[in-house]
Amino acid sequence: MTLANPFVSDYHSISEAFLALHERDGFSRLPPSPLLHPSVPMSFVMSAGLIQVENDLDRIVSETGGKFTFTQPCFRHFDLEQVGSDPTRLSLFHMPAAFYIGSSQRENILPRLWFFLTGILKLSPDNLWITYLDAPELGRDDATYECWRALDIEETHLLGMDQEHCFWRQRALGKIASDGKKCGPHTEIFYERKEIACPQCEAEPIQSAITCRCGRFVEISNSLFIENYLDEAGKRIPADMVFSECVVGLERIAMILENATDVYHISRFQPWRESLPPSANVLAHNIMVEHLSAFSKLVEDGAPAPGHGGRARIIRVLARRIMTQALLIDLDILTVIAKMEQGSAQSYFQAEHCKFLVTLRKAKNAMRSWLKQGNGSLAANGKEQLQSEYGLPFVLIEKYENQFVVELDQATNCAC
Repeated sequence: MTLANPFVSDYHSISEAFLALHERDGFSRLPPSPLLHPSVPMSFVMSAGLIQVENDLDRIVSETGGKFTFTQPCFRHFDLEQVGSDPTRLSLFHMPAAFYIGSSQRENILPRLWFFLTGILKLSPDNLWITYLDAPELGRDDATYECWRALDIEETHLLGMDQEHCFWRQRALGKIASDGKKCGPHTEIFYERKEIACPQCEAEPIQSAITCRCGRFVEISNSLFIENYLDEAGKRIPADMVFSECVVGLERIAMILENATDVYHISRFQPWRESLPPSANVLAHNIMVEHLSAFSKLVEDGAPAPGHGGRARIIRVLARRIMTQALLIDLDILTVIAKMEQGSAQSYFQAEHCKFLVTLRKAKNAMRSWLKQGNGSLAANGKEQLQSEYGLPFVLIEKYENQFVVELDQATNCAC
């Protein structure tokens, strides 16, 4: 099998290169799970984990020999607040993944991953830093360490980390090791963007620097090796079935290969970015292009209309965060939505926009009244009350408070 072009750069070709490499080595390519999956009825698929395939695992293992690969779209609603300000954080992202059920041998995973990053994507080993488990309570993950050393990785680029960073514990029970929670060590690969200056990073030892959110060190891969499960007492017991999992961050790698300043400027978001007018508010632009992409994809996969509770509430939060940023830069967001392909995403957004405008009008009227009563000042809990009663974000409260205070001053001066 011929592998993808070694000079891949955009996220589509990166995904294809990962999948093709694993197919060459005997992994079966599977379709991704839908974002709306029964395993997460109140939310959406959050990772390229086994949870999506466990219910049908026996058949999949029988058909694939336990070796399979796919690229999974993921959505994490709990990361929404970090979108835009964190240079590598997205709510909707893609994870190429490879699973080997029945083997946790590092030699079956790590050499191929290293070849993918350095041989196919041509990432310089000098920019790559690797973590592995080395914790007083659990000991050192010698199998991972020795495998990396056998690949001629410089020892100075191998970083022993505690269990908080390099030991995974399952949160809920699944089919594999169903008599306890799965657990095991994992090893991460970080790419250093040396051109990014960060005084905090430079002042810290490397083990601390790679956790900084400045964007200098970017986690691009994580490989997990499940060999045990935890019983009710928290004791590690050998698992009946071991497995390994390797994932890479598609958009983050694209950011590196495309030499983008952050994940919001990669080619995936270019159509959305071009639909927005220029603005000096970079944060607002970043949030809108990411959320517009996520909103469209989730609705395309079957997400419900914005509403209350579960998935409907998440879709409402997404839509209103887009509307909020548009208001901050005085953008008529419906002119952007009009460019969407006609369908559920467009109609859902337009309907929610009407509801939001009604709420916004009530909140602004209340704010004007309170400011007038307070001679240009809100009560101590006024902002919190506006947020709790009307759901108005603090950034909009501050915008309209400043605007209305100026209007009130002007009216007072005219009266005089």
